[in-house]
Amino acid sequence: MRLKKIFNNNSVLVVTEQGKEAIVFGNGVGFSQGKSKNIDTSKIQKIFYLNNKKDKESFDYLFRNIPVEIVAVVFSIIDKAKKDYKFHVYDSIYLTLSEHINGAYSLLKNNEYQENQIPNFAKEYPLEYQISSAALNIINHRLGVCFPKSEIRSLALHFINSKIPTGIPQKSKKKRRISNNSKMISIVMNVLDDNNIYQNARNKNSFRRLLIHIQYLSNRIRHPPVKKETIDKKIQTDLIMAYPKSFKITQEIFQKFKAEFNCQLSEAEETYFVIHIHQILEQ
Repeated sequence: MRLKKIFNNNSVLVVTEQGKEAIVFGNGVGFSQGKSKNIDTSKIQKIFYLNNKKDKESFDYLFRNIPVEIVAVVFSIIDKAKKDYKFHVYDSIYLTLSEHINGAYSLLKNNEYQENQIPNFAKEYPLEYQISSAALNIINHRLGVCFPKSEIRSLALHFINSKIPTGIPQKSKKKRRISNNSKMISIVMNVLDDNNIYQNARNKNSFRRLLIHIQYLSNRIRHPPVKKETIDKKIQTDLIMAYPKSFKITQEIFQKFKAEFNCQLSEAEETYFVIHIHQILEQ
């Protein structure tokens, strides 16, 4: 493996013998590399292959903007979900969960953290809540903090949102590109502007998470899964009642999506948007 970029002492970007780019993790794998371009493979503990330019940009952003201790915690959480719970997730969770934990951690350290008002969906999603309970223990232990148990509800949403539904094909034929990120983002930002919702210092991370979600939604529209994702009706009803303004704005956005891209998005996707917009409004 040939060294391409050092993120920190424990993570580097490499090029494999096959010419593929990957992020390599391991204690001291990036330490004292100097001019050497060869990686000490005995230190490698995990390899994460970057399959496209978007993956590279996302992880480059991650290591440039999120403290390494937060990133390490996130990788531990997701590794545990995969190994102990056989729970498979989209790669986007590495970025969205890192940003969420980093934002919550900063608020907690500054005595600005407030318990969330997200309804409890443990009955409908017991596995996701079990994983998130274990994740909270890892966060509190590794970061030396004490988040309240209500934080489990926020963590669970990331696993609910990022779960790979059963029936996703390993390979699919290339479909016509019916949308692009910039057009979808433009629609969302225009609707938010019309409702006098703007980015500020407090909600910028929530805005960023919404934009990241849109990127992956764009991909799901181009390559829809065989099995459509569903969400429990009670969850949807509770969220609509709890966050009526966010629901109204989401409906406006989805009507424009339908008109522009001729697509019918799932109720689960609608629910995720309601949550994202509510988090922006709260801040």
